[in-house]
Amino acid sequence: MSELQMNFLSQDEIETIHNASLEVLENTGIKVMSDKALDILKKAGANVDYEENHAGIPRSLVEEALKRAPKTIKYCARNPKYDFVLNKQEPHFCADGEPPFIFDWETGKRRYSTSEDVAHCSVVADYLNNVHFLWTMCTANDIPAPMQGLTEFVTCLRNTEKHVEHEALNARNAQYQIEIAAAIAGGKEELRKRPIISAIQSPISPLRFDRGSIEASIEFAKAGVPVVYMDEPLAMETSPASLAGTLVIINAENLASLVISEFASSGAPAVYSTAACVADSSSGRAVESSGASLLNLGSAQIAHYYGLPCEISGPAALYLSLWVPYSYEAAIGINRNLHPGADLICGYAASPEALFIENEFIASILELAQGFEVNDNTLALDVINRVGPGGTFLGEKHTLKHYKELKQPKLSDVNTYRTGEWQDVNPKLEIAKQRVKEILATHKPEPIPEDVEKEISQILNRAEAEFLAQN
Repeated sequence: MSELQMNFLSQDEIETIHNASLEVLENTGIKVMSDKALDILKKAGANVDYEENHAGIPRSLVEEALKRAPKTIKYCARNPKYDFVLNKQEPHFCADGEPPFIFDWETGKRRYSTSEDVAHCSVVADYLNNVHFLWTMCTANDIPAPMQGLTEFVTCLRNTEKHVEHEALNARNAQYQIEIAAAIAGGKEELRKRPIISAIQSPISPLRFDRGSIEASIEFAKAGVPVVYMDEPLAMETSPASLAGTLVIINAENLASLVISEFASSGAPAVYSTAACVADSSSGRAVESSGASLLNLGSAQIAHYYGLPCEISGPAALYLSLWVPYSYEAAIGINRNLHPGADLICGYAASPEALFIENEFIASILELAQGFEVNDNTLALDVINRVGPGGTFLGEKHTLKHYKELKQPKLSDVNTYRTGEWQDVNPKLEIAKQRVKEILATHKPEPIPEDVEKEISQILNRAEAEFLAQN
């Protein structure tokens, strides 16, 4: 859907940011808290200091990594009908969130989330047509901490037929995720051919790679699982106050990630990514702003310059129980983040009804972007002539043929000002709650086959014994 793309950086400006990033990588360098990753960089030809956990990356390594990296990636799913390709032509939306709290879809009150909430959110995401893949939307607080991430990962896979994106805190966790996904896909080679999972692994801005995350990235790269290197610089705090300077940090961290990935396993699928934000000058907190959207837009342009797939972080829907501020944040945020032309967009919603509402916002915005057809049939001159002045089009065959093209918002309130009465409870939120209730009662994703479930349970038992023993 190329019509959505908007550009503001010139070719010269992109190349200036590119060259500045290369200068940072070679001269300032990166901090890497993993000997395994430093070994990969040293073997590739980087200047490595093990005592300081430091590496300077020459331009030639970046250029070679860019040659090796695939320019299109296929995101596969348990059900092949949900497969899609990252080809820079249209956006794909992720159900996302992962706070420790959830706004209960029945009571509307905030509480700690559970593994059951992870399952419910996954089922709703599986049902919604504008959600193409999902990350766990909340935390399984009822599970011991060492097993939380793996439990959330498996719960998502069990409750959706779509692609699942997750993260791993260390190499061992990544190995277990790969083993589970391979069991579902039909083996590790089948998983390499049809990656039904991907992983977000984040550098720590500015220019630091912690041991657990980067070693997990290496495991995923070797397995052929797409890795999304989503850095999270905060302009004014962990990156420069200037947006151009923050773009240099974003680009340097993505390029360094790519070098490690491609020299760990040539041709490893990697996605250029950021969740950059701007700090509020009065509080120091991250805020949704036009500055953050410009960073997303600039990052997508740079990713396209390299020919790489791109994922950006979308709106943070924080006002989950208050309709007006939630509508404002979500609608503005989704609209802003459609324009960069990214392959993947994450939208944060920490309740099933919030996700349902976002799905409707996305549908409306995409409909605007698509426009409508103008041809002999849609001009309807013969129908207009037949009905004539003062007539009605309700009984025409043309109306029966085309009326479904007039999209009806699922959150609309059909009461007019004259017939409607002021209500304390917002009718749109009530509609969303009712629809979530119906979805959870009726929508049943195809279960994982019993023999595969048995294998997954055995893997989880091994992981639990290992992880709990370490703690």
